[in-house]
Amino acid sequence: MTYNDETHILIAIGIIMRIHIAILKRSYLSLILKGQKRLECRLTKISCPPFGQIAAGEKVLLKESGGPVRGQAEVKKVLFFKNLTPDRIDSIYRDYNDQIYGADEYWQSRRNCRYCTLIRLKNIKHCEPYRLRTRGMRAWLICNEQEIKRLRNS
Repeated sequence: MTYNDETHILIAIGIIMRIHIAILKRSYLSLILKGQKRLECRLTKISCPPFGQIAAGEKVLLKESGGPVRGQAEVKKVLFFKNLTPDRIDSIYRDYNDQIYGADEYWQSRRNCRYCTLIRLKNIKHCEPYRLRTRGMRAWLICNEQEIKRLRNS
């Protein structure tokens, strides 16, 4: 979704609340919903959501890749890293993987990424599964309430 300057102002003053949609592999989603995984990691080669676009207190819908939304959470804390190198990614792996639960293949495939967003989740809740009509290959979306309603009804 793209926002114009007026929408950014309304978000900044709290009139429009941002809602994030995290699209997750089933195994990671299951760990989050069980309360075992409370730290979500997004490593990307380019600056794209959620990098620099998520803050404490915001809501995250937890959607299974190719499936329905199965839960939601609140953002407790966010850390952003940029200009990463393979050595810095190794450091993030050592410092945080006990909370991220990333497989070795995941970390190996992300060695050339330049941006990292670490999102600490709280108030994780299951919900009755429901579908959102998302399109494309994006793994993270940012919407508002009206856009969520439109995605549910389309």
